[in-house]
Amino acid sequence: AAEASTCTDCSVGYYMSRQRASACLACGAGSYASSEGSTACTDCPAGYHSSSTGASSCAACDSGYYSGSGEASCTKCSGGEYSGVNATTCQLCPVGRTSPTGASECDACDAGTYADTEGSASCTSCSAGTFLNATGQAACNECPPGRAQSSTGQSACSECEAGKYSRGGNTECSQCSAGHFQSMKGQTNCSSCAAGRIASSTGSSSCTICDTGTFAAAGSASCSKCDSGRWSNETNGAQNCSLAPKGTYTRVGASEPVPCDIGYYTDTVGASEQMPCSALDSLLTTLEKGSTTCDACLSGHFIEYDDEGLYHL
Repeated sequence: AAEASTCTDCSVGYYMSRQRASACLACGAGSYASSEGSTACTDCPAGYHSSSTGASSCAACDSGYYSGSGEASCTKCSGGEYSGVNATTCQLCPVGRTSPTGASECDACDAGTYADTEGSASCTSCSAGTFLNATGQAACNECPPGRAQSSTGQSACSECEAGKYSRGGNTECSQCSAGHFQSMKGQTNCSSCAAGRIASSTGSSSCTICDTGTFAAAGSASCSKCDSGRWSNETNGAQNCSLAPKGTYTRVGASEPVPCDIGYYTDTVGASEQMPCSALDSLLTTLEKGSTTCDACLSGHFIEYDDEGLYHL
């Protein structure tokens, strides 16, 4: 048989590096030959790939993927990374932004969430006691004084109700302690009840006036009864009780002093009992109620006491 008199150029995507070859070889995956008659294949440049043999050109990597030189396929960007088309490497998402795998861009964290490091694959919810009302942030803010937040991932903090307060960064508003109150919302502290007024329970929004016959110091949780020998009739609440004046006496919880009966007296302030004149002398008495001393019976009169110690002139 006659020998061939001419040689044929290798087609694009094929090559032959030696003479007297009977056939051309296909370029391997990750390489290409763009012209006929090639003696060698060229590696796909970084950012490109060829997935099959015999390629005449390389295809650009899609966004969200990358490749080095001579790659048969592109590699997907990891979570927290992104890339555009024909990328040679993936870029880290900046703080405040995240991405899933194979992303072409990073998404801003929603309000109530944050990402504090570069290359974050997901956002983190703000913890209880903090909030974030903007997107794409790297940190959450503490709840301001007068507000609190018990849930995670929130964009705002709730205002403290009347009877409660917070100093800032709290998950719950604190109740005013007994003896204290807060009548307004969103406050940072509670006030002591004024003297003569009380708050018997926690979380009070107002104070209660003590009844007559009782008293209370400022910041008290309960009213106390006036001791015997003392009294109070302050309609707006008493800070303390007054001593019963001479000629009167009081029992526990009195709202006013009681004048001594005829035949009885008190000669000191703060008396808890009236004293009978007969204890001094059987001929002594008083001529009117509320006496501070005893007097001798008038000429021509005498005193007679009944079984209860009451006199009869």
